[in-house]
Parts: sequence; structure tokens; C-alpha cells
Amino acid sequence: MKPRIVVFSISALAGTLREIARDYSSSANIELVPKAYEDALAYARHRYYTDTADVFIAAGSNGAFLQNQLEAPLVIIRTDGFDVMQALASARKASAAVGLVSYEHSFDELEQFARAFDVPLSTRTYRTPEDARRAVRELAQLGVKVVVGSGLVTEIAQEMGMEAILIYSRQGVVKAFEEAIRLASAKASGGLRRNSQAYTYHTEQDLIGNSRALEKLRNTIRLCGSIDFSVLIQGETGVGKELVAQSIHSSSPRAGKPFVAINCASLTESLLESELFGYEEGAFSGAVKGGRAGMFESAQGGTVFLDEIGDMPLAFQTRLLRILEDNTVRRIGSASSRKVDFRLLAASNVNLQQAVEEGRFREDLYFRLNEMLIHIPPLRERAEDIGELAGYFLRTTPVRVSKSKFDAFLQLALPVLQSLPWPGNIRQLKNVCRRAAVLMLQESDLSSWRTWFPDLLVGMENSPRSPLQQTNPSEVMNNMNALALAYSRAPMSERASIVREALNLVSGEVNRAAEGLGISRSTVWRLNKGS
Repeated sequence: MKPRIVVFSISALAGTLREIARDYSSSANIELVPKAYEDALAYARHRYYTDTADVFIAAGSNGAFLQNQLEAPLVIIRTDGFDVMQALASARKASAAVGLVSYEHSFDELEQFARAFDVPLSTRTYRTPEDARRAVRELAQLGVKVVVGSGLVTEIAQEMGMEAILIYSRQGVVKAFEEAIRLASAKASGGLRRNSQAYTYHTEQDLIGNSRALEKLRNTIRLCGSIDFSVLIQGETGVGKELVAQSIHSSSPRAGKPFVAINCASLTESLLESELFGYEEGAFSGAVKGGRAGMFESAQGGTVFLDEIGDMPLAFQTRLLRILEDNTVRRIGSASSRKVDFRLLAASNVNLQQAVEEGRFREDLYFRLNEMLIHIPPLRERAEDIGELAGYFLRTTPVRVSKSKFDAFLQLALPVLQSLPWPGNIRQLKNVCRRAAVLMLQESDLSSWRTWFPDLLVGMENSPRSPLQQTNPSEVMNNMNALALAYSRAPMSERASIVREALNLVSGEVNRAAEGLGISRSTVWRLNKGS
């Protein structure tokens, strides 16, 4: 039986949904339903509990409402900064006065985008239809002629005689349909539930780069795949902890079984309990008929990945430890336990050993998880991979820009990109490349690329010796040699100021400063941050 998908939309997005649904008619039975909020919730519950629908799709405030209320699998049509910038680029062609009305939050990229394109941009946010109408009215009073927003926002804008551009990209809708089909297929096989993932697509070959640090990581992944131990994966935000977890699963004898992932920081305690342990029919109000397996049961024979495990409440840590010790799980409302077989992978971007010392994490659980430890190096410690990563992100960005233009951008920007600290790591680099790709659509002169990223390059343009002010190379070398000698003789308390002088001398390029001083890049970064 084909997956049964219900899509809710009462706005201008319905046309796009209907068009794309036709493309997937051979893969799924897709039904577009013009309902929202309470009406959509009641309809979805009826369809799900009578087993006449598998997965639901919604967007915007309607999607957020259903996400907080609906117990069934739900896919939200997402927008990101890339979608917004594409829509704004189109809006800019129609009018110099552009407005954006986004659901709940603004996008960090907008200020830089507006400056780069010289767009007088007015922004508003909304939560309810009344908020949206009020926001559009305010923009109209400011003289805005074109509004970018959700289907609800665009309809309101058109009612008020304004031009409107939908914020959702076709690619975002396609992603939602594909995710819904995947969820429905996995649900039919009993291996997937909401907020979890049962099929893995990544292997260690998907880790991009050829640095020694990355090759060492690949070797460790292969080693962890060959032994059925618990693995603790530690690394900063954005380094790719789930990709590493999937790669371990793919290289293990459990590869043909489910890979079930859950983010411990994304759920309330009550939802986390039902997701982890499952429940029996009638265990609580709204419990699905027949009960539901928790993630440990769903992963039978496979792998459970607990992301951000440092945010797991202490009460759940105790229950998790018991499951790991006796390989049994008890559903909510059940008087008996069930035998389970799974391998546990856990990840954290906080120091769990410190959390143990502070009483926020159980010491016995920490040692149970830490049978094998993987530390994923931050991007700043493998700068030689940045060129390959940036090239990949540019090539895979769905923007019609020639390869030669991407190559020209990288030739100009790579030395600077390799010198940055990248606190957001690979995720931040990906966002930078996506922003660059959009800006290249309208910027023919790539030499001004630095103006696209004032947030990224803060402080570099005003350094005492910027590239435009640079003295001759021999003078730079002589000055750097003097700083290297001073650094070698200076007490620890004075070394940070010498590092900053060296960075100023080479326009903030960490690689050159580290090489000139004869120290590691991580030391340069740490001392420059004052830690």
C-alpha cells in the first residue's frame, strides 16, 4: 500500500503543494485538505486514529500549532535564510521598498543581505492570523509595496493591494514531501516514529576533507563500527555529530537494522518519556489505541542515538542506566518489561565530565556511555579541509551560478575563510556558502565579497594592517620574526597581546600568525579569545 499523506493548507501555498503533489502521485496517496488550527487538529486526529492516514504536512503558524498538539507524525515545511534571500532578491526586482513578515522569528542573514543589495527592508513577525494582518497593515502604512511571507501573509498583502512573494521555495516543499514519504514507509515497516530516524544514509566517506585530523576520525569510526561498545561522541555545535553516529552504524554489523535518533534537548519531559519508553493503550489521555513502542523497542537489533544527552533530566538518566544494565524496557502504564537489543551512541556539545562534577549528570551513566570516546575536531583545527567543504557546499546549493564564478569566489575568499575561528563550525560554513551563492546572482564584482559578511569578518577590515594597507612582505616577515622571539621569551600573561599583534600584522589570518609564531592554530585562537 502506498503511503497516505494529508497536507493542510488554506493559503496561496496550496497551488505549489498541488503542483508538486502531482509529481509524487505514483509514490504516495496525497490529499490536500483546506483546514487549519483546531479544525485541522480534529481532522488529523480522526484520520490517524482510524488508520486512514500515515503522515501529515503543514507550514507556518498552522504547522507550529499542530506540532504542539498532534500526536501523529508531522512534517513541517521549513524555510531558512537561503529561501528568504531568494524571495527578497525577487522582491527587489519589483520594488525598492520591500517588507518581510516571518513566523515567530527573524533571520540573522537579513541585515547583511539588505546592506549588500541596498534594500530598504522592513521586517515584522507574527504568531496568529491577527498578528499577520496587523503586521502587513503596518508595512503598508510605511509605504512598502512588496511583501515577502507565508501563504497567509501573501493573501493578506494581496487583499490590501500590495504585491506579494511567497517565502517558501519549491525545494523546501519537495523536501517536506520526500520526508513525509520516508516517514510513512518506515512507519509501515514498524521501524520509525515521530522525532526519530530509522534509516541512515551517511558513511565515513561522507566526511568531506583530507586533513590528518579527519583521516584519524575516519579510522576511529571504522574501529568503533567493528566493536559493539557504547560510544560517546563529543564536539562543538555544528561539527556533525549525528553524521559520525550514522557512519558508525553504517560500518557496524547492525547496519541493516534501524538507526533511531532523538534529540534529548528538543522535547519536554513528558514527551521524552513516551518517546524513549513507549506506552500502553490507555496509559494517559490521548494515548494511541494499542499503545506504541518506544525508541528502544523500535531500534530492535539496531542503534539508538541520543543527541544532546547532557540535557537529559536526572530521572531519565537513572532509567536509561537500568535499561543499559539489564537490556529491558518497561512502557508507561505497563506492569511488565520487554527484552530489547540495541547499541547506544550518545553525543554532547558540553563537557560531560564537568557536568558529573557539578552534579548535573550521573557518574555511573557517564562511564557506561564512555566505553569508546570520539572527539570531533572543530573546523578551525582542520582549516585545510575548508576549501573542499566550501566547494562542495557551493556546488550543491540550488542556485544557478556558474562553476567558474564559484571558483573565482573561492580563489578570493579561501585564505580568509581558512583563518576564521568558525564557532558554528561546518554548519556555519555551509550557511556562509549559501549566502554567497545567493549574492553572486546579482553581484558581478566579486572583489567586494567581504562586504557580504560583516558579521563574519568583524574587526578584520579595521585591523592596523589590512590587505589594502599591507607593507612589503620582507617588512612583515621581519616584524613577525621579532614577535616570535618576543613570544618565546614572554611569560604566559603577556603572550595573548603578542598573538593579537601577530594577527593584526597578517590581517587576522590565523594560519599565517600560527606559522610565524611557531605555535598551533588552536593556541592562536584561544589566546586571541583571552581564554
